[in-house]
Amino acid sequence: MFAGPIIAREVLTAPRTARYYLWRASFAFFLFILLWTAWQSIIGWQDVRELGLMARFGGVLYGMFAMLQLTLMLFFAPLSTAAAVAYEKDRRTFTLLLMTALSDVEIVVGKLVAGLLHILTMLGAVIGLLSLCALFGGISFGQVLNLFAVTAASGVAGGAMGLLVALWRDRTFQSISLTILMVVFSVTGVELFSVFFPGLRLWDVPVEEVLNPYRAMLAVLYPPSNEATGLVRTSSLVYIGVRLTFAALMVAFGTYMLRIWNPGNNEPREQGDEEGEVGETLIEVEEPAVAAAAAALAGAATVGAAEGEGEGVAVAVKSTTGLSVPRRTHRRTIAKAKPHRAAWSNPILWRELRTRAYGSRPLIIKGCYLALCALGFGFFENLSAGMEAPLATGLGMIPVGLAILSLVLINAQGVTAITTERDTGALDLLLVTELSPGQFVYGKLFGALYNAKEMVAVPLLLAFYFWWTDRLGGENLVFFGIDYLLFCHFAAMLGLHDAITYTSSRTAVAHSLGTIFFLMVGILLCAYLIIFSDRDFGRQLLSFMIFIGAGSVALFGSLGAKNPSRAIALVAILTPFCSFYCIISLLNGDFLAALLVSAGVYGFALMAMLVPAVGDFDIALGRTNAIQG
Repeated sequence: MFAGPIIAREVLTAPRTARYYLWRASFAFFLFILLWTAWQSIIGWQDVRELGLMARFGGVLYGMFAMLQLTLMLFFAPLSTAAAVAYEKDRRTFTLLLMTALSDVEIVVGKLVAGLLHILTMLGAVIGLLSLCALFGGISFGQVLNLFAVTAASGVAGGAMGLLVALWRDRTFQSISLTILMVVFSVTGVELFSVFFPGLRLWDVPVEEVLNPYRAMLAVLYPPSNEATGLVRTSSLVYIGVRLTFAALMVAFGTYMLRIWNPGNNEPREQGDEEGEVGETLIEVEEPAVAAAAAALAGAATVGAAEGEGEGVAVAVKSTTGLSVPRRTHRRTIAKAKPHRAAWSNPILWRELRTRAYGSRPLIIKGCYLALCALGFGFFENLSAGMEAPLATGLGMIPVGLAILSLVLINAQGVTAITTERDTGALDLLLVTELSPGQFVYGKLFGALYNAKEMVAVPLLLAFYFWWTDRLGGENLVFFGIDYLLFCHFAAMLGLHDAITYTSSRTAVAHSLGTIFFLMVGILLCAYLIIFSDRDFGRQLLSFMIFIGAGSVALFGSLGAKNPSRAIALVAILTPFCSFYCIISLLNGDFLAALLVSAGVYGFALMAMLVPAVGDFDIALGRTNAIQG
């Protein structure tokens, strides 16, 4: 195939699975439910006798669909490409790919297309549904074309960015976390740039419309009245050109650095243990027989002549692998070997807290996260100057967004804590040890929370600062602290649960992050539709039940499809409804009710995932089947 063997394989194999069609149908069905919910919010059961009412509905529906699709594309397109490369690296197959006759361009472009294929296919599956907006009136087919062009360009640029990050880093958690942070930076950084350069224009288009995808989409939704628009607006063409150019530059740079970055030499698993390096090593022993035994154990083919007699004998041990790798030759004495570190009673927790289990450079992720939090805090302080209750306005979404970002990163830390072990083959070694399930699960849970301690601490410090400046009450501070810590444990345990349930790393990451996205963003969107409507809630009850019910079914399919239980079923049924109630209670100022309900339902969800993971750990991972043969 002219496009390359990687793309050809993905195109031929991807449609063979039922999941390929299920995701497309589910996404279209989800948008149809939103269409019905918006209809009940704006029109209800009344007879439509005005053309203006239909045009208003079409415009509102188009704007809602546009922002939702753009948000999904901005987050899941980069994550899909980053996970595709990280999955290959964890399974050690990416190095084999580099040893083939494929060119660097075929590898990089092939992985980019393979990661974006499912995302772009889902985007094209709803063209017919979104074309209904033009039939309702209020918008034109040119705006629909603008929507898909801007969204697709944003997805391609985001996918190239996620691919570049995954090619650079060698750890799955680092790739996913840096990709999420870069996506957020691509929006907030442009806003900061437009503040310092407000009048800057590119080809007669404001720079914020060129670089910020949300502003570019708003320019498509609400074009100037004096502009003669064709199929594609001028600002959209500039935005699409800039995004595609940015994607091409990142692909070119990734192609150039492919052989330099990979196989990586900046992580402990690539460095190896210096005491067990392959190469020429001098070992000091006291007896020639011991020297011969040491040489035999080292797998040497030749044993050098002994140097000296009496106090010690130096033996040169050379490998016969045929590899000529420069290594640092050093001399050490067995009697004077460096003392080993003593592990704790829970060796899993000791490894998570006392070693570099997630890479040697996690400070890059933490530095980006702290910089992003400082940027969001600066925006909040600047815009809320002189306001009495800024948290009760739209500015309150800034700290809420930072808290949701923290939960997403904690969830990514939790899911990659096990998927990395499985892909590298270390999980199979752990299963044959005498470690108890409790030691493994609790070690991974608290290890993930410890390694993401900055994500846990920053929202709590922000809440304390708001209390110190009299923007948040003391009771609400306590309520938020308890609730947020519970959510942190829930996010980490959700990642562990999906990693145990699904053997494929890409599937586990997709289900875990998708569940967090639905619970935090999907329910918030449903609440927005209810609040946006000025009609009786009873008219929207049916569409609301369908929307939440479909979310419950999807949640049960994600959490309990392979290991179903009554507790997981209750979690899938209750969590969406209770999350909606908590959002409405917070908007009404009833923080105690939100705390009690969220603590009850998410605490129960935490235990519903934790207890089976500890009690039925062998069954969940399939160890009993392996033992039985």
